[in-house]
Amino acid sequence: MAKAPFFVNSHDSRILFLYTCLIAFLFCSLPAFSQETESFDSIAARAELDDIGLRLNAEEVEAGYLNEARARVVAINAEAERCELEATAERARLEARFEPLRDVDADVASEVFDQRIDIRRMLDETVARQTRCAGIMDSGGQLIARITERQTAISQQFLSNRVTTVVGAIREIPARIKKLPARIRSSVDLQLVTGMTPLYLFWLLIGGGLLAAGLGIAIRQGFTRWFEAAGGASAAPQMKYLFPKPLAEYSPLILEGLALVTVLMIAIDGASLDLAVVRIAAAIMIFGAGCVVIDWATGPLSPSASVKGLIPDHVKPLRIRLRFFMLTLVASFAVLGTRWLAIRTVAPEVAGRATMIFLVAVSLLSVISYVGRIPGIRGRLRLIRYLGSITLLLGIVALLVGYHNFAGYLIHGVTRTTLALFILWVLLWAVVTSFEALTSQDTPAARQLRSSLGITKRASRTGLGFMQLITDIVLWLSFLVYLIYVWDESGTTLKSLFDRVVQGVEIGNIRLIPKDVIGGILIFAALIVVIGWVKSWIDRRWLQQMDIERGAREALITLFGYVGFVVAVLIGLAQANVDLGGLAWVSAGLAIGIGFGMQEIANNFVSGLILLFERPIRTGDFVTVGDIDGFVRSIRIRATEIETLDNQNVMVPNSELISGRVTNWVLRDTHGRLRVTVGVAYGSDIEKVREILECVAQEHPEVITDGSAPAPRALFMSFGDSSLDFELRVRIHRIDRRFSVKSDLNFAIDQAFRDAGVAIPFPQRDLHLISLPESQQPQVTPVEKAKVDTIQTRAGPQPDAITRSHHDEAELTASIEDVWQALTDIESLKQWLAQDGEFSSRIGGHYALTLRDGSEMSGRIDVFIPPRRMRLVVALRDGAEPLASGPITVQYLLRKHDDKVLLSVTVSGIPATEDWEEDYRRSEVRWQTGLAELQDFLNRK
Repeated sequence: MAKAPFFVNSHDSRILFLYTCLIAFLFCSLPAFSQETESFDSIAARAELDDIGLRLNAEEVEAGYLNEARARVVAINAEAERCELEATAERARLEARFEPLRDVDADVASEVFDQRIDIRRMLDETVARQTRCAGIMDSGGQLIARITERQTAISQQFLSNRVTTVVGAIREIPARIKKLPARIRSSVDLQLVTGMTPLYLFWLLIGGGLLAAGLGIAIRQGFTRWFEAAGGASAAPQMKYLFPKPLAEYSPLILEGLALVTVLMIAIDGASLDLAVVRIAAAIMIFGAGCVVIDWATGPLSPSASVKGLIPDHVKPLRIRLRFFMLTLVASFAVLGTRWLAIRTVAPEVAGRATMIFLVAVSLLSVISYVGRIPGIRGRLRLIRYLGSITLLLGIVALLVGYHNFAGYLIHGVTRTTLALFILWVLLWAVVTSFEALTSQDTPAARQLRSSLGITKRASRTGLGFMQLITDIVLWLSFLVYLIYVWDESGTTLKSLFDRVVQGVEIGNIRLIPKDVIGGILIFAALIVVIGWVKSWIDRRWLQQMDIERGAREALITLFGYVGFVVAVLIGLAQANVDLGGLAWVSAGLAIGIGFGMQEIANNFVSGLILLFERPIRTGDFVTVGDIDGFVRSIRIRATEIETLDNQNVMVPNSELISGRVTNWVLRDTHGRLRVTVGVAYGSDIEKVREILECVAQEHPEVITDGSAPAPRALFMSFGDSSLDFELRVRIHRIDRRFSVKSDLNFAIDQAFRDAGVAIPFPQRDLHLISLPESQQPQVTPVEKAKVDTIQTRAGPQPDAITRSHHDEAELTASIEDVWQALTDIESLKQWLAQDGEFSSRIGGHYALTLRDGSEMSGRIDVFIPPRRMRLVVALRDGAEPLASGPITVQYLLRKHDDKVLLSVTVSGIPATEDWEEDYRRSEVRWQTGLAELQDFLNRK
């Protein structure tokens, strides 16, 4: 039973191998197939071009023929270009063969002379073919220019055509009403199938429509009950209601239209959308489907959810306008036919054409004008909204004065652009949402898809970012191409652009073909995705079934990725028609670069290969490199990623891992020795101490106690200054967990010592205090504050390392933000403390102030926690020696008390000597006065 998966995997691998061989055979066979194609007939091509030129000389040429002629000339030009390139290459080859035989005459061997004649003949034929193909290319280019000119003229004539104005249309209303019954009769005069009568068809339509509408109402009511039972609109939006809710809401319309279309398609002989009655039935279904899209696109689980202020304030009015716009589009489809958006193909005399154009323009204009009221769009997309509104208004004016073709061009252009923008918006949102779900979610579907693509969750954003970029580029390029198609009034711009993309452009001596370049990029991207999938598939299906170490498996996968990347690059370059022979120059330049400035890169690359093959470090190992301890996450081309215990990712160059000293704690064995030092007070029972230490070690689950390693042992190491020093040595299962195990042992030892009454001593220090006489102590009257004087001692080797500090506190009637600004803004500081200076409010920022009493204070900001706390370090005077007690600091602390703010100012580190007595008194007076000035400044503000 255990071998069943292996046989399944082997079968799948054999099938995949056969498919791979078949695909490789097809790719290798393509050149052979291309060589068997018929050669280019320059004589027939010349005759066809001459015939097209004669037809272009006629005064009137149909637009359809111009399109066909242009396509044929482009095809002939492509074949002629290929012929010219082949002839050029063949000419170069024959000239190289003919050059040694150029001076050979009939006096030499007859075989050599005959060979010279044959090569000369082939060379002359090749030159003639090259000349003919080049001439055809030149003639084809001239014909394309003439066709483009004729198409542009026809388009301009079409757009400038003027028909009935609005006044004339009003006058023609009576005549149109008289013709209306005849038009209605012609539209309902249908060719029914055998056995079908008009009356029977009528009742079928009534019955089918009512049945479908009833079924839709039942579906809507059933979904409503289910939706309300789940919490209704008050519950949080859920994905399962994304489309079902609006679909159930409009199911009567959709099902009724579907039923009517089905009945008509069955009952009418040769039924199609060219019949008005079929289009009307289809319009009902299309309108319902459009309302479903509108409700979803403006719902909580859609792109609109990210538009600020749209939901729920502007949803209902916007939906009303969008439904009216949808109704006009559907009505245009029903009246004008299947080519309703391609207005240039609709004859000017079609009834209702002007009315439909007008209704579409008005409805779309109402949507655009209302969208500008939404807060999330009000300040965005202004140019697009203004251009769309102006174009629609211009189209309405052109329609009223009789330029129906020009009006249709403008209005339908804006309509199609709007629809394309909506589709692009939804697709971009879908791409972003899909990739975000794939990279961040941990659902089974997301894990399965990441596994299929060969992408881990940690590297999913990097791996999928390239795919998302390619997808976005394809969508935007498609949108731009569609815009060109919509707004190209002559219909030639897109074709000319396509010709440039296919045929390429000359840049110096290089011919750049965008089609090949884009194809190369897409093939490269596709190959990268396939390589990632194959890496995951090989690892999952093959390597995990083999009895090899994890490091060897990862090394094979990494090398396969390197080789696959190189192959993908070469295939992409070949598809882009890049001369791979030029890579020799690139290789030479790369060698020179390595010799001068890329030694480190080459060294790291080779070191990475050594790491993969030798495997002294593997992914997942716990290593120490210098002062870095952490787990190896990945070994890459240039550097190895190590994740520290602080979850910091450190990139270590591979060369340091090869040439430097590296400690791999788990290379051969995960076991390791741990040492815990502890001191006990003199007079303690040392036997009891040893027993406690060894007992604590025995009880820890990570400590090895099964005899496979030395048992835990407590050693009496030395007599310390204040303690008897012991060392507990243990062996643990996972040395990479030594920090947590050592912490657990320390906690347990401390608790055990407390329970047993064993004391852990602490170092003793002698403290010398110097007290000043009362006559020399400062006497200062508080100014609306409470002041506390303190004397602090700092541990240090010098007995005179004594400092003084004073603490001042003020209760301010201002907001904490205003007080903080007064402390950190230089302009505010000039209002209550300083005369001039500068103040950089950030950690490490410098300040230099000239105070109101004429003194100067400068230094840096040591602590900066807005808007609560800040500490300044005062710099030494010029030429002064560093203080033994450390620098002088000024600390501000803000806290709220009732409705007021308490500001505490603490000046610390002033030496308690006679030389600093005057500075101490000046500091006290300065801050007493300064806080009073600060209160006045805040009151004035």
